[in-house]
Amino acid sequence: MGMPISVDATCPVDGTRFTYGTTPSYSIFGRALDGRPYGSWTFPLALPECPSCGFLAVFGELKPEERACAQALVESEDWAAAADETSYWRLNLAETAIGRATGPRRVDRLLNATWQAYGDPVRYGRYVEALSAALEDTSGAMRAEDAASWVFLQTFVANAERQAGDFKAAGARLDRLEASSLDVEGAPEIIARTRELIADGNRQQVRI
Repeated sequence: MGMPISVDATCPVDGTRFTYGTTPSYSIFGRALDGRPYGSWTFPLALPECPSCGFLAVFGELKPEERACAQALVESEDWAAAADETSYWRLNLAETAIGRATGPRRVDRLLNATWQAYGDPVRYGRYVEALSAALEDTSGAMRAEDAASWVFLQTFVANAERQAGDFKAAGARLDRLEASSLDVEGAPEIIARTRELIADGNRQQVRI
């Protein structure tokens, strides 16, 4: 079981020192069809957010050129407009600004952002659209690197689309996935369950 602890952090942009709550360990008991873990802690894990500028203190010390880009971001209207967005959405913005938003990482951040936005239909739909587009941008490279992980990620995103009410997109994604002819243990059962939920018009987050 996770135990709460306070961790010291330093903002890499303005040097503000602060503490945030996290856990040194946790257990995962299962996942939802959209990939969200269930376990002894709250998922996704909390991020250290600077109380001064809101930047995420997850990068360690930034290179000079990265820090300049981060400074420009926190002073921008886009960052101010994102103040009410989820922390993982803003993490994606930060990584994009400093040049660390690689394809798989961007998909991961946006998937985590959808988990944080569950229960807010408008925001959730917007996040899922961004997640779907990000996955399409990097899908080929991700499949070539790790086909099994790519298969399960496709099912996660299909379920995010289903939960956003875009049953057509979710079904089409599963069609393309099955057409790939990749044989991954456990995936056919997940695909079949997802198709059942699509047929029922079910938008709920369902555990595997």
